[in-house]
Parts: sequence; structure tokens; C-alpha cells
Amino acid sequence: MGKAKAPQQKLLETLDEQFAKVQKEMHLPAGDFPSVDEYRDTLSAYNFDRFERLQPKMVQGVDDMIAYDIPDLLKQFRNPYQ
Repeated sequence: MGKAKAPQQKLLETLDEQFAKVQKEMHLPAGDFPSVDEYRDTLSAYNFDRFERLQPKMVQGVDDMIAYDIPDLLKQFRNPYQ
């Protein structure tokens, strides 16, 4: 029996599928994504096991900042196109 692949190796091998999944779920254009091969090469230099786990509270804070705080801040600036 063959040895099971490490999660990092599996992710790198299925990166194109992962990009397509995110693109479809988030309704993003393909042009918003980097070249799969170049991204795979870049990621292969890192050990994912050393990354800190995402903290849902922190992710929610960033999401709220993007959705609410930044738009509120931008309202304080004059629109040069009006």
C-alpha cells in the first residue's frame, strides 16, 4: 500500500481545483487569481505545519473592518469625480 500524502502535498497537487472552487463559490473572475503553477512553486517553499491556526474571531474582525470600517472612513474623503 502507498503512503498517504501529506495535506500540504495534496493541496499543492489540487491547487487548480481549489482556485476553481473559490472562484465559483465567491463569484470571482479567473483574472483575480495568480498563475496556478507560479503560486504552487511559491507555496512549495513553505511548511504549512508551522503556520499559526486561523482564529475565527480575528477573521471576523478583519471581515467587519473591510465591510464597515473602511467604507465609513472613505466617506470622510471628498470624491474627486463629483
